[in-house]
Amino acid sequence: MKVASIFLNGYYNFDQIQFYRSEIESALKQDTPLICADGGIHIFQMCGLQPTILIGDLDSISDFTTPTINELKQSGVNVISEWIGQTDKDYTDGQLAVIYALKKLKCNYIIIYGGFPTSFDVDHFLGNLKLMRLGFHISIIPSSFRAEMRDVFQAIYFVSSQLEINRKSEKSQYISLIAEHRNVHVKSSTGLRWDVSNMWIDPDQPKTLRNEFISDANKVMIELAEGSAPVYVIHNW
Repeated sequence: MKVASIFLNGYYNFDQIQFYRSEIESALKQDTPLICADGGIHIFQMCGLQPTILIGDLDSISDFTTPTINELKQSGVNVISEWIGQTDKDYTDGQLAVIYALKKLKCNYIIIYGGFPTSFDVDHFLGNLKLMRLGFHISIIPSSFRAEMRDVFQAIYFVSSQLEINRKSEKSQYISLIAEHRNVHVKSSTGLRWDVSNMWIDPDQPKTLRNEFISDANKVMIELAEGSAPVYVIHNW
């Protein structure tokens, strides 16, 4: 399964900068493409590292002095020139990054950073959620597509078949399932305090919030029934 890490121009917890540095360094060791959507490159600057690809209209990095775009190119960053300055384009920079990962790089698993909201940019957060859905719809094999939005203390998974989540600590671990369509059918689940096996998740009845890891469970398994629509699974720890 080919993975791409996408860094949006969004919220990063700078008090936990080591988390992002570790994620980037781990991806580099695995030769995972690191795609920056416009100002997403700022997290790389703070970590003293470089991405693989920079894409977008670059209106969020107009304050660039060091390094300049040319210096980034010379250092090996693939700067996609097509969209530079195209602020009236029909795509967001995040969409361009997802499309590039799936169409150009042929990835079928995307990990998104910088997608969670601050107190005032919920519109971006909701749009970022849809980036995972976009990836599902344009992937070559939707049934094998995987996506997640990852941050220091939480993650959101876009699940089209099955998911395994490992416990992060001894503290309480919460699992929530959010449906967009009525045809979300869970075949089985393990490791949860409230079993959701054979449950239909109603998008208008959000009762599958804040489920919990069983105290002695090290992982949770969720499998959707054949023909089920995808579901968002949120892990808070």
